[in-house]
Amino acid sequence: MNAATNPDQQRIAELEAELARARDLLSALIEHSPDGILVFDGQGTRQQNPAARAMLEDDRSKVADWKQESQFFRPDRVTPMPIEETGGMRAMKGEYVDSELLWFVDARGRGFMLAGQARPLAGGGAIVIFRDVTERMELEADLAARNEALATRELENRELIERLRVALDELSTPVLEVREDVLVLPVIGIVDTQRSAQMSERLLDEIVRTRAKHVIVDLTGVELMDTGTADRFAKLARAVELLGSRCILSGLQPAVAQMLVELGGDFGGLETQRNLRHALDAVGRSERPERRAARR
Repeated sequence: MNAATNPDQQRIAELEAELARARDLLSALIEHSPDGILVFDGQGTRQQNPAARAMLEDDRSKVADWKQESQFFRPDRVTPMPIEETGGMRAMKGEYVDSELLWFVDARGRGFMLAGQARPLAGGGAIVIFRDVTERMELEADLAARNEALATRELENRELIERLRVALDELSTPVLEVREDVLVLPVIGIVDTQRSAQMSERLLDEIVRTRAKHVIVDLTGVELMDTGTADRFAKLARAVELLGSRCILSGLQPAVAQMLVELGGDFGGLETQRNLRHALDAVGRSERPERRAARR
């Protein structure tokens, strides 16, 4: 009998020692945890680790005592939160609370944003683990404000760049009203699809605004031209004529003219003049009969 009892007692002693070591380890973890830990029993009695005591600065052990003051608020920091809605109390009713955020005001009136979670324990108790996230949330709010300011500045920069682009487009494709009823569009450099569209839109708008009868597109500054570019100018001239204005192309360089002939494009029907002065003279000659007819 004693031979059977001694091994059992030895095993019990070993298990008790192992349980004591586990208990000591768990106590050490709870004691030194940077997170606040609250443990409630079924009667609502609270135990807390040093981190929780430092954050809450509240030694009241009974949940009933907490109800005497409104020290819990929703994350807006204004709306009171009934203690029954806090994670610990919900966990005591058997609810698992995976995430909770609340504003806590201690006895000295200091506020903290606490984030935590809660789990029910056997016998109607609960455990709550929480940490102070006030500084983190303030940093996040500051970062969000900075990001918003950067986004606003970026938007303002984009708007400024767009205004500069529009101004540059206007400078690169100026439409000059040299005299009444006469517009001149001087073209310099390479004319791609985008610039051609901008040029056409600006010129046609000015024709409608000024009701000009004559439009001179001066190509003196265009040294190279392919069939695509020439075709765009031909379409521009036809669009001008559809608005009831006369369109003259001036300043076509010899090399460009020779290139167009070699490319074999169909550019017939376009009125051309040697240079801008000749184009203005042609406009003047056409206006003289109109003036004489007007006098009669």
